[in-house]
Parts: sequence; C-alpha cells; structure tokens
Amino acid sequence: MTPAPSRRRSGLHRRAACCALVLGAVLMGGARAQVPDPVPAPRPGTVDMLSAAYATRLAPAAQAFARESAELTGAVARWCEGEAAQGAAGLEAARAQWLRTTAAWDRLAGVAVGPLVKRRALTALDFNPTRPATIERAIKAAPSGPEAMERIGTPAKGLPALEWLLWTHAPQPGSPGCRYTREVAADLQREAGAIAADFAQQAATPWADDHTKTYLALQELINQWLGGVERLRWTQIDKPLKAAETGSRPPAFQRAASGATGATWAGQWEALRGMGGPVADALRARGQGPLAERLGRALAQADAAMAKADPAQPATLAPAVRELGALKKLIEADVAPALDVTIGFSDGDGD
Repeated sequence: MTPAPSRRRSGLHRRAACCALVLGAVLMGGARAQVPDPVPAPRPGTVDMLSAAYATRLAPAAQAFARESAELTGAVARWCEGEAAQGAAGLEAARAQWLRTTAAWDRLAGVAVGPLVKRRALTALDFNPTRPATIERAIKAAPSGPEAMERIGTPAKGLPALEWLLWTHAPQPGSPGCRYTREVAADLQREAGAIAADFAQQAATPWADDHTKTYLALQELINQWLGGVERLRWTQIDKPLKAAETGSRPPAFQRAASGATGATWAGQWEALRGMGGPVADALRARGQGPLAERLGRALAQADAAMAKADPAQPATLAPAVRELGALKKLIEADVAPALDVTIGFSDGDGD
C-alpha cells in the first residue's frame, strides 16, 4: 500500500496540474471572471509578450496543425480507397502523416490557451487513455458526415483514436473500420481548421487598446504555461512512472502504440520553452532583469534534461522530472507575481 504522504503529494500534483486549466476556462469563458474595476492599463512588456505569444507562436502553430490535419485526411483516404494489395504502403503513408500531424499538435497544445481552452481541445482532440471498446462501437455505428460525428463520443475520436486505428487495429482498405478512420480524420481536420481561424482572430486583438482582454489574456497565458509545465512533468512523465512501480508492466506512456512518446514530450517542451522568451522579455521590461536571468537558467537546465529523457530508459527521466518541477516552482512563486498574475487553484483532485 502506498504511504499516506505519497497520496497527499499525488493529490497536490493533480491539483497543480489542473489549476491553471480551470482558471483559464473561467477567465476566457467570461463567467465569474474577477476583473479589477477599473481595469489597469497594460504594464511594460505585457503587450509585446501577448503579441509574440499569439501572432508569432500560437497562430502559426495552429495554421501548421490545420495543414497537417488536411494532409492526414488525404493520406487516410488514399489508404482506404486503395487496393488491398497496396494496403501496406498506404497504411505506412497514413501513419507517417499521423506522426507529422501529432507533432504539429503537440507544438501547439503545449501551452493550451485561447481557442484551445474555449473549444476544450485537449479533451476533444487528445483524449487519454484510449478506449478501444468505445471506438469499436463507433465503427459499428458507421457515422457519416459532420452531424453524425458530433453524436460520437469524444473517446472514440481525435489523435489517440486514430493512433489505435492506424497501429493497433489497422483495418483493411474498404472495411467499416477504414471508413470510420476516414471520418475521424475528417473530423479532426474540421476542428483543426476552426482552431486555426480562432487563433488568427485572437492574434489580431489590439492588446494595447483593449485593457480587459489584455488583462485576462495575461492571466490565462501564465497560468496555462505553468499548467503545461506541470502536465508534462506529472501527467506525461512522472505519473506513469510511479504507476509502473506498483506493477509488473512498463510505464503506460502516451503515444506508446506509435512509438511517438519521446516526440510528443519534445513537441510539448518546445512550446513551453519557446514561451519563456517572451515572458523573460516582459520581466526585463518591468525592471526584473535578475529574475529573467533565473528563468533563463531554469529553462536551460530543463532543456538539457529533456534532451536526454528517453521513455525507453526510465533512469533518464528523473532529471527531467526534477528540472521541470524546479521551473514550475519558479514560475509559480516568482515569475507570476512579478507579472501581476494570480495563480488559480481547483478543488478537483481527480486522476
């Protein structure tokens, strides 16, 4: 039995991982948002940070995800429409495009803000763990078109469902399973396009003029950045490691079926590390140069540890967990207060 202190720590880990996501949903959803009256004008560096985050990083990343999703729809269609004798080559092409699409998604979703929060995209497009029985029921339902796919449950759609269909299940061309795979890919493409359009619209926000939107976006960005660091540290890496300690099976890392676990970690970390630049610039603009340097060192240390993190070698993961934890603490204790950001908390304590 796991000692009580470990259970308490796990609960804190889970609360920390979800707190930023919950706050972001409240802030950007507009309900119960606590906004100062009057809303203060943006302080030095805030407008530039938000512009860099949305216009330079997030909107282009969303466009890349939309492009790769469209390519995936085409690759799956070519596989499913091909001759059975050519199925192996078509399947490999679809798998390769899934990997590219997933990489684009991870680079976008590492810092899940704005449209990703509003559209609940982390759940809608990346539901974990995969539910094979739910996918098999969806195949039997044989949905066709957007309206029918809206009635299909989230666990049977998105990138993890496609991973199961392309690697674990691998239906034959022309089969009901292949037709359903096409529908899932098309559904993903539609959602990716909507996300890209929403990010393009948000990137055009006049941050210097709309003080309320700027205030809320600042709160959300830092909270979701923190939440992304903790999601990578705990949900993606440490939680599966700890779960494996009590059994005989290897850690149940995400993307294991496709062998893309390491690539997913790298993509998410790329997004998180990249957001550190605009944040450090905002700190310097507020006269917080020493703190910006500390942030830079923490990012560099985490970067070095993540570069060596290999899901096939659990011994390489402890440094990554440690350095991501140190980065999380720095953001929470020092960076957020320096930027006038309140870190949100949730009563939720689920797995």
